[in-house]
Amino acid sequence: MSRGNEAILTRGSEAVMNRVATKPVSKRGEVAMLPFKHLISSNQLTPEVLSELFAATDHMKNVCERRGRSPLLASRVVALLFYEPSSRTMLSFQSAAQRLYAGVLFAQGKESSALKKRETLHDSMSVFSGYCDAIIMRHPDKGSAEKAAAACAVPFINAGDGGNEHPTQALIDAYTIHKELGRLDNLHVAFGFDPLQSRSIHSLAFLLAQYPGSEFTFVSPEPLAAGREFLNTLKKSGVTCHESNDLAALKDADVIYLNRLQEERFENSDDFERYRRLYVLQPEMIGPKQRLILDPLPRIDEIALAVDELPQAAYFRQAHNGVAVRMALLVTMLKGVGGGAREED
Repeated sequence: MSRGNEAILTRGSEAVMNRVATKPVSKRGEVAMLPFKHLISSNQLTPEVLSELFAATDHMKNVCERRGRSPLLASRVVALLFYEPSSRTMLSFQSAAQRLYAGVLFAQGKESSALKKRETLHDSMSVFSGYCDAIIMRHPDKGSAEKAAAACAVPFINAGDGGNEHPTQALIDAYTIHKELGRLDNLHVAFGFDPLQSRSIHSLAFLLAQYPGSEFTFVSPEPLAAGREFLNTLKKSGVTCHESNDLAALKDADVIYLNRLQEERFENSDDFERYRRLYVLQPEMIGPKQRLILDPLPRIDEIALAVDELPQAAYFRQAHNGVAVRMALLVTMLKGVGGGAREED
């Protein structure tokens, strides 16, 4: 294995969205909403950016619950390019775009794209930028998001680049922790059970490392231990890091964050089968210290079904937050581009 809606938004809600402006409102009412054009890494999701995105997400949840949809992106087209299998990420982005009245383009799997004909990512992104107003891409190769974004003339969102990063999942995770616990600082988070290959673990760790008092424990079999470069980066950010191959190490954490073993990244299927059921979270392992259990899903073997009955089990609430979070991200990234995401008169 390698280590390596129907109703118009109120003026009050527009004020929520405009607080994240990074330059003055122009005569056309165009606003640059975020300090970046492309979202490639969770390192870009600073506490200041998160604060505003969380406020926007709260409003989008209200829109979904009260009205279902909002026409903020009615003049936009979003391309979903998923060259690696996905269900939650792809469908939640599709739902987010459609709830904002955006048009949606799809490309799924390398076999149905020009990548099969050996077209480069640079050429694909250069062409697709002319078809849409934003590109959301998942790709199996580490580093592919940065390469693709470099060729994009429109905003680009990394929906997962191999075992590297998954920043929008980290955004959902952080929003869930904040809603459930009320803070992102001074948290002890236990990550398992594939910190070597899990992009969701990598991205959430990088995001939380920006907050003071972060302490992380990585639990895994030795061959799936977190990479040295990854750990060194976290330590340089001031994070206290621990490693263990014992499930008992979960007991002192405020948050338990588990992710399936990344079967598709194992070079040898026998290794996957050897480790897949070695670590399984059971109800009896959860004590009074543990306040939250998260999993980006899909769940395979890492959490016993009986854990679902515990009040700390928040992974389905976590998944349900995905649409509103991604609605907020799409609006804030597209609002200042061409003036399309504005209040209707």
